[in-house]
Amino acid sequence: MSEHDNSRLALELELLEAMYPGQVEYKTRSRDVKFTDGLAQLHLRLPELYPDSGLPDVILANDVSKKDLRNQTKDAIGAMGLADGEEVLDAIIACFQSIVETNNTEISRTDTNSRAAPATPESSKTVIIWLHHLLALTKRKLALGPIPTVSGITKPGYPGIMAFTGPSSAVTDHVNMLKAENWQAFQVRYEGAELWEFGHSAGVREVETMADVVKAIEAGTNGAKQKEEFLKAAGIK
Repeated sequence: MSEHDNSRLALELELLEAMYPGQVEYKTRSRDVKFTDGLAQLHLRLPELYPDSGLPDVILANDVSKKDLRNQTKDAIGAMGLADGEEVLDAIIACFQSIVETNNTEISRTDTNSRAAPATPESSKTVIIWLHHLLALTKRKLALGPIPTVSGITKPGYPGIMAFTGPSSAVTDHVNMLKAENWQAFQVRYEGAELWEFGHSAGVREVETMADVVKAIEAGTNGAKQKEEFLKAAGIK
């Protein structure tokens, strides 16, 4: 690995330590990164040429109950479409935290429901977010990294647009995580208790133009209604 790549990794690890004091451990010899959040653990192994080339491999991932989340975490990371040659550890950790939080919520809900009435299906939720701009790669990666049950579409640039749909709690968790970032403007302009369909089957996709967003939104079964709601929310109609 070049000196430049070593400095990039060192800076990335410094930023992670600032974001998560005492929660990140790096072992130079094995190139292992360990992240702990209470009893939850994420263990990554970095390729020899990272961050210049290659993406981290998930060695271990578990929630507070020690449930194995490796496959779930790998699937979620794959759905993020992370770019080779860029720093991605912060986006992967944020994705893992979202999965753990959702699993913890489901465990808590299951425990409560087992002592109460039979569980009912969780309601769905769709939100449309308007941003003054969406440029930073870190924020764009975070937007693309909810748990697999959440689908959506994002458009970077001026203005930035994000739309997410899925189980209500998962969508809410993802929006709250994004809202906690330092945005110049972050406006939830639409919030509905229904599930939307987009042009792609699953996951969150980034497109280039507003026309691409409209095209993906109107491709669903209720495309005409979805398009109408989106245009109003975006201030186009």
